[in-house]
Amino acid sequence: MKDEDARTMENQPAEILQLAFKSRRLLIFANRTDRPVNMGVMVVVSVDRGEDMGRVVAKLPPCESNMERIEGNFLRIPTDTDMKNFRSNHIFEKEVLEHCETRVKARGLDMRLTDCESQLDRNRIRIFFTADQRTDFRGLVRDMASAFRARIEMRQIGVRDDARYKDGVGVCGRQLCCASFLNEFKSVTLKSVRDQHLSPNPSKVSGACSRLMCCLEYETEFYRKALKTYPRIGLILKVNGLQACVKEIDIFKETVTILWEGNGSEEILPIEDFHRRRTMTTPPPPPADAPCDSRQKTGGNGQDTPIKKEEKKDKTEKKNRNRGRGRYWRKNNRKEERKS
Repeated sequence: MKDEDARTMENQPAEILQLAFKSRRLLIFANRTDRPVNMGVMVVVSVDRGEDMGRVVAKLPPCESNMERIEGNFLRIPTDTDMKNFRSNHIFEKEVLEHCETRVKARGLDMRLTDCESQLDRNRIRIFFTADQRTDFRGLVRDMASAFRARIEMRQIGVRDDARYKDGVGVCGRQLCCASFLNEFKSVTLKSVRDQHLSPNPSKVSGACSRLMCCLEYETEFYRKALKTYPRIGLILKVNGLQACVKEIDIFKETVTILWEGNGSEEILPIEDFHRRRTMTTPPPPPADAPCDSRQKTGGNGQDTPIKKEEKKDKTEKKNRNRGRGRYWRKNNRKEERKS
């Protein structure tokens, strides 16, 4: 058992490195050497059928990482020759794209090329493209393989990935989120637009990829939590026993604007005051400079006058007296009263 544990410790990598490549692929590699690797440096790693170069963007502890996701091993810090080959690959990739564009037109394929990426040793070339439907590119792969003597991979991507590769500036004036820091795309729906009370105009909520902007999802959860404490716009309710309509809400100033149905005036209430007054059933007392008629109508203290109380009492007794009797009984009863 001790020998097996010793072998396991020997096979355990010292570091787990996450590398980012030109096409913004993120892959996991193991550093099985005694030399530590710093963050942000370019390193040469072993991959399937050759070597490649990427930048270290993260370090993961070996105990917490999934060993099955490891694509290869760290080989070395790039030499001058490696850096020279890496720079020359940029020119080589442009030539590959130009030749591929020519073959696409010659074969009449409905596809749009996005980007190209080659390994450090040029044993594998990846070409990214977009298309409205599935495309048979087997003939194109044969043409490219015979021209460059390398393994060709054609990868169809979506319009959001296409915007990430091409990069650009959003309506906010900053670099696209997908090209700067986003590693994964989240689903964005029109529900996020409605929750934030934004205009559903596609030109205002769509990004460079003609899809809903990724930034719409950043604050959606905040709006959903905040709106649970605010009333719906247009809701008719009673505040201090008086009927009012919610005209506007402001979650940043934490206020609610209500429209009194009695006199049509507006009032801005803090959200805490709104909820406190909503539970009260007694209307607020009228101001001292209000006309005498309004004070007499409410009894001067916000309560009903004795006359109104008697009228309500008579109506309640009449309703209780006629409860359970149908309209035919009431009709016959009226006829008897007229005869008498």
